[in-house]
Amino acid sequence: MNCLSKILNYSIIGLEDYLISFENYCSPCDIQKFCKYGKAEPFTITINCGDLNRAKEKIKFDQLQKLQKKEDVSVTYEELIKKVKINVQNIFSQIWKEKVKAHKEEIRCLDSRKVDSMLVAQQGQDWWQNFNSTMKEINRECEKII
Repeated sequence: MNCLSKILNYSIIGLEDYLISFENYCSPCDIQKFCKYGKAEPFTITINCGDLNRAKEKIKFDQLQKLQKKEDVSVTYEELIKKVKINVQNIFSQIWKEKVKAHKEEIRCLDSRKVDSMLVAQQGQDWWQNFNSTMKEINRECEKII
């Protein structure tokens, strides 16, 4: 019974910073009553547009270096750039791992050591899908800024 929106609550908190709130997940239930976070103090993370942009630039740089080694020296920079593919899903996944999954001690419903692993897997998948949708939206907003 997941009545949560596909996009988590987020707001701009600085020139290039967004705050994502998981407050819709903080309703009392058998699992979440043991969580560190609740309605009064929801779990939040900050996303910085500069960090997103740097991650994309690093991927672009790494791919360009590989392409330059493979391609003929006559291939122009512009032609190489067209071949670069940036997968933002990998960036979102890394942010998820560092900023959400790393807090599984505080977020009981994402800790399979304390809650049934099937429930954790379902909860994690729901959270990830909503987080991913929210990150796509924030990424679009960041692209307007930078």
